[in-house]
Amino acid sequence: VSQSRYAVVEYNVAYWRKANAIHAWFVKNVQNGEDNCQKTYVSREQLQKLIDDCAAVLSGQKFADDTLPTQSGFFFGSTEYDEYYKRDLQYTVDKLTEILHDDSVVGSFYYQASW
Repeated sequence: VSQSRYAVVEYNVAYWRKANAIHAWFVKNVQNGEDNCQKTYVSREQLQKLIDDCAAVLSGQKFADDTLPTQSGFFFGSTEYDEYYKRDLQYTVDKLTEILHDDSVVGSFYYQASW
């Protein structure tokens, strides 16, 4: 009798707190508009698109309210396009770039909101 053995190891590679524009991006671009705190697979290409969108907004190439609009809601934090918003975008660029370019990071990526 042959049995396959495998292990699943999960760990957080990025964490956003009250980054409602980032959450809204995932809901729109990854979760097909469903916002039910479900765990959703995210491809490397989708993560690169998020990096590109954040970088474009930070550089002024794209408008924030078109590309990464803020989202209001309970527990969602500020809807202002302020320094906190820019900090969330810069964190996203830095962290996801680090993850995607680290050859030791293998496996699949998932996004899940929790509140």
